[in-house]
Order: sequence, then structure tokens, then C-alpha cells
Amino acid sequence: MEVWNAYDFNRNILPYLLVRGEPVPKGQFHLCVNVLVRHEDGDILVMRRSASKPLYPGYYEFGAGGSVLAGEDSQTAALRELEEETGLIPDSIRLLEQVCSVEDQCHFDFYEAVVSGDKSQVRYQVGETDAHLWLPLSEIPAFLESHPCFQNQKRVLKKWIS
Repeated sequence: MEVWNAYDFNRNILPYLLVRGEPVPKGQFHLCVNVLVRHEDGDILVMRRSASKPLYPGYYEFGAGGSVLAGEDSQTAALRELEEETGLIPDSIRLLEQVCSVEDQCHFDFYEAVVSGDKSQVRYQVGETDAHLWLPLSEIPAFLESHPCFQNQKRVLKKWIS
């Protein structure tokens, strides 16, 4: 059972816990991280969500992401999710942007992680992802227009590469 801290709209932690799979009460939010991964050569990691995922199967994500567990801070969650979903450990990580999605009842923290080494060492978390590719920055805009991707990630990525 995965448990999250509950937050208000202003990111204050509330004295409640949320459980994955149960409805998030109105006016409460949970915290998620997205880690955009850049190789030291400039290429961006794109992961394809597994076809077996109940939500957004086959969508493309730029790196890794997921929910922040109860008692965990955002950056720790970003590092955990990155290693769980890709096997990668970054040389550096930095917070890019924080966004609130009222419709998703979720606060999103977007990070950039820089990795080095052999690009073929990316591994998949069973049930999460099933393919990946490394794209040069110049190919990202066309990829965003021709493949299913999350709107929040598209917006942050377009701002990040411009």
C-alpha cells in the first residue's frame, strides 16, 4: 500500500494521509515528481509507458516520475523514481519548476537530472516502461507534436529547451 502526505493548495502539509487508489478529498492534493533526464552529450531521455499501465498506456515521458511517499521530500523521491524506473543515478539534479494541477489534485515538481556514461544502460521497471530512446534537443519539438505526451511535461520541456 502506497501512502502519501496530503497538501493544501499552497503546498502546506495537512494532518492527513492519502492512499494510492483511494479518492483524494476535495481541496487536498498529493505531490508528484517528474525528472527530465539529459545526458552529458545533450540528448534527452524519452521513456514509453508500458502498454499494461491502466492510465495513459503508450504515452511518452521525459525521464521518470511518480508520487512522493509520506515522509519523503521531493528531491529524494525524484532520485528514487529515477533509479527505480531507469536504473540511472545522476551526476547532478536541480529543481526546474513547481506546478499545481487543480484538476489532477496534484502538485508537480519538475527536475532536471544530468547523467553520464553508457546510454544503453537504461533499464525498465516492469509494468512501468517498455521502451526508451535518446533524442537530440533539435528533434524534441517534432517528437512532441507526433507522439502522445503529457501536457504538463510538454509545456515544461518546451520552456526548458528554449
